[in-house]
Amino acid sequence: MEKRKKTPSKNKYSDKLSKATKSTPQNPADKKQAGNGKFIPKPGNQFSPYWSPAEVARGLSTGALVEGVLRINQKSYEDAFICSPDTGQQDIYLRGVQVRSRALNGDVVVVQLDQPGEWKVNHDVVQDFLERKGSEEDSKALMEGCVVNTKEEPSDVKISVGGINSVKSVDESVDSVKKVEAGDEKASEVVNISTDSGEVKVIDISEESDVLIKSAVDPLKNVPVASASDYESDHSAVDLETKIEAEALKLADMKIVDISVASTTHDDSDSDVIVESTTDAATGEPLASSPKKTRRGKRGAKKVNSSMTSVNTTVNTTAESNTSTGSRYARKAPTKPLVEYNIFSVLKHPMWQKSGLVQKTGRVVAIREWKHSRVAAGTIKHMTDKNPRFFLFSPTDSRVPRMKIQMSEAPQNFLTRPEDFTGMMFVARIVKWDLVNSALGTIERSLGHSSDIGVRTEGLLMENNIDYAEFPQEALGDLPDNYQEWSIPPQEIKRRRDFRNECVFTIDPLTARDLDDALSVTLEPSGLYRVGVHIADVSHFVREGTALDRVAGDRSTSTYLVERVVPMLPRPLCENLCSLNPDEDRLTFTVEWTINSQAQIVSEWFGRTVIRSCTKLAYEHAQSMIDHPGEELDTLPDIAAPYTGKDISSKVNMLQLLAVQLRTKREQAGALRLDQPKLCFSLNQETGLPDGYRLHQHRNSNRLIEEFMLLANMAVAHKIYTTYTDIAVLRRHPPPKADMLDKVVDQLGSLGVDINSSTASTLAESISRIKDSEGTEEEKRAKLACVTSLCSKPMELARYFCTGLYQPEDFHHFALNVPLYTHFTSPIRRYPDILVHRLLDAAITLRRPSWDPVQVQQATEHCNDKRLAAKRVSEASAELFLGLFIAECGPLSQPGAVVQVMDHSLDVLILEMGVVKRVYIDRLGVSKHCFRRALGVSYMDLWWEDGAMITLTLLSQVGLVLAKGDRDFEFTALIEKPEKVGKGGVITLD
Repeated sequence: MEKRKKTPSKNKYSDKLSKATKSTPQNPADKKQAGNGKFIPKPGNQFSPYWSPAEVARGLSTGALVEGVLRINQKSYEDAFICSPDTGQQDIYLRGVQVRSRALNGDVVVVQLDQPGEWKVNHDVVQDFLERKGSEEDSKALMEGCVVNTKEEPSDVKISVGGINSVKSVDESVDSVKKVEAGDEKASEVVNISTDSGEVKVIDISEESDVLIKSAVDPLKNVPVASASDYESDHSAVDLETKIEAEALKLADMKIVDISVASTTHDDSDSDVIVESTTDAATGEPLASSPKKTRRGKRGAKKVNSSMTSVNTTVNTTAESNTSTGSRYARKAPTKPLVEYNIFSVLKHPMWQKSGLVQKTGRVVAIREWKHSRVAAGTIKHMTDKNPRFFLFSPTDSRVPRMKIQMSEAPQNFLTRPEDFTGMMFVARIVKWDLVNSALGTIERSLGHSSDIGVRTEGLLMENNIDYAEFPQEALGDLPDNYQEWSIPPQEIKRRRDFRNECVFTIDPLTARDLDDALSVTLEPSGLYRVGVHIADVSHFVREGTALDRVAGDRSTSTYLVERVVPMLPRPLCENLCSLNPDEDRLTFTVEWTINSQAQIVSEWFGRTVIRSCTKLAYEHAQSMIDHPGEELDTLPDIAAPYTGKDISSKVNMLQLLAVQLRTKREQAGALRLDQPKLCFSLNQETGLPDGYRLHQHRNSNRLIEEFMLLANMAVAHKIYTTYTDIAVLRRHPPPKADMLDKVVDQLGSLGVDINSSTASTLAESISRIKDSEGTEEEKRAKLACVTSLCSKPMELARYFCTGLYQPEDFHHFALNVPLYTHFTSPIRRYPDILVHRLLDAAITLRRPSWDPVQVQQATEHCNDKRLAAKRVSEASAELFLGLFIAECGPLSQPGAVVQVMDHSLDVLILEMGVVKRVYIDRLGVSKHCFRRALGVSYMDLWWEDGAMITLTLLSQVGLVLAKGDRDFEFTALIEKPEKVGKGGVITLD
């Protein structure tokens, strides 16, 4: 994947947009605002003051600060990230709640980078680099000053290598950097840091050198590769490895060292530990020798692997840990790597940035936009210290802090009978957050018991700021008078092209009620096809500037839950006046093409029209027509005269003929499609609870509709952009995160799956080849699902934007591989489509709208936020119903495939559900497990008491047992023990 520097778009509107967003909004939960140009870390439990708006503006304009959207890891709340301003570079890492400075997930934050010496060394990545690509010179350079962990006990005994005599950890080893005399007679720490540009820069990292970070976004840019002397050492690579091993043996003989051990249970000084080297470094296979147990402190030689061998972490899992009912959210202590590389040595290496050896870290100095609502759903209980003045609110979303709430807000009888409120859900809002571990909140309302699916769903909607209330009367007042009996005025029909005598029909999901697109096709005597895409003319009813328009803009999108839809528009519009119901006159916006038999477009036309759909087909009906062309079908819906089922079947197959060719051309042009599985439920009509599920099937009938919707969207994008280059509303899709995608490609390559990720086209071709690889159909489907899931993670989200605020090269849509794209075809459920309709009408009539590009950009950003929130709620709703189904019908046995291996857990894709579930090793009933890495790939060895053993890695197929979890609507996944007793092999799909 090509890596390039993100360049800010410069045009006449850029300064205006900057001014519109320059001032840092006040925190609604904390009015205090302070700052002196420096980030002053506060001790313990306090936040540092924010920088002033002027300092933030100056820092952003000079590149000294970085702006981005905060993403908090839901499974590890202390880990947060923002995107790097450099395309292709790793995200910037923010560790801990304190450095986030009250920012929550989704907020737009301003970040100051830490000093280079505080950045995070990716020890596993360095190890992988040395194993896969490193030379002897690389090993010399990177192992200089490294620390070898030989014990994980409080004494923290370590071996330092490469001229560092201290046994302190890297951040304490100041002897590894040169000392220079400062003008004030104080010594400063300096380090030579290398970048790809070929220069060397000496950076002062003294505490008083706060200009270090404020000088640029990347304080290391234009810094050269290390000189030859940087690779010189008193020891060869072999000598270093020998020294590590010799020091380990020496310390072992002194009875003070064991190899690093991570236990899944509480530390016990008398518990056994396992010391072993169980892998072959070249193959990653387990060695034949059996594990050897030893007592802590017992004399004996232990071999310490050097940086060129795989790393093992073996855990003896006791029976107590297997049945533990502790919280799954408890954060396990991270396992220390065998080799901790010195940050300064790594930064001198010319590949530190390109290969992701170091991850930049930072801290929030201001919150630009408070996107998160500060609202959460959760449960209440007494304070652990029995404080009578407050009670504790625990959000269900682990990324939101727990809140102390005054006891005066507690429900009646809570003080005397708290057990009555176990499982009851409330909605709370943060009102003040002065101390890191003590946010103050207020109760907004009571929802009900957490076991009620409706309560959980309402909590999701409120947390994500989805407006699900009834539409206000002011907005309903903008509907046509007597809308129940409304018909199109004759004068409106005269202003439009009339398609009511054409064979127009819709193809939608079987239960769809908001029908916003229809198709027509006619074979002309000339042999050309006349194809029309007719989209509901929502903008005719939703007039710009009205109360209805404001409500629709605020909602921005319909939100689709499992059991219901939260509509963007009032139901009289989306289910009646705008819905293209069969045998009713409807207003539409049409794109019509003349296309030859090779699917080449001869001409196109845009305009407002009126249609009368003759039938409402479901995808199943259209698929039957494609599978059985020309045959009489008995299960078709009503078809208005004078058309018959054969007429409709003929039209569908004409469209299918063209759609196949259009899709082939798109794929040949480099379009990428990563189909993400979508779980669908069948609900009991009486109870509303799930009684079955299935994965959504993407059939030829779905692809037919998709092709013509894509064609219409691209045609409209060209039309509105060529007419109004500064205010067009388009949709762009940035390239994937190169560092993440490269890591996936390397891992898959080590397992024999070759992926070329240089372009969308090569990536699509690589994934497609999996279908033709060796193995059974089941194995190939599993491998394809895993690779698709892995390659989807680095993908960026597509976003709406205003063309006046971006450079043309940033308009590109990566997945579709087209220069211009927009959304035009779903105005009933997407507000950007309404904006596009208005622009298209203006382009046709040549009446330029009085739109300001900055305001248009702000509207598109709001749509992006709402679309993402609706996506989160939709996915969470599906997870709730899946948990409910498993609770009612489980335990269930399901096939799965491993997509990630960690030291205490695995992420497994449930193949028949399309859901990735985390599997915790300490719940599997294994007697011990060993986590190891070799050649950049992680492995997990599992042993059971009866001798059964299995080794899992990326793409390994496993059997899963899904069962009800400890909490409502949650479920657990356990790996089934292999039937064969004895040693198992590495199980992969290869």
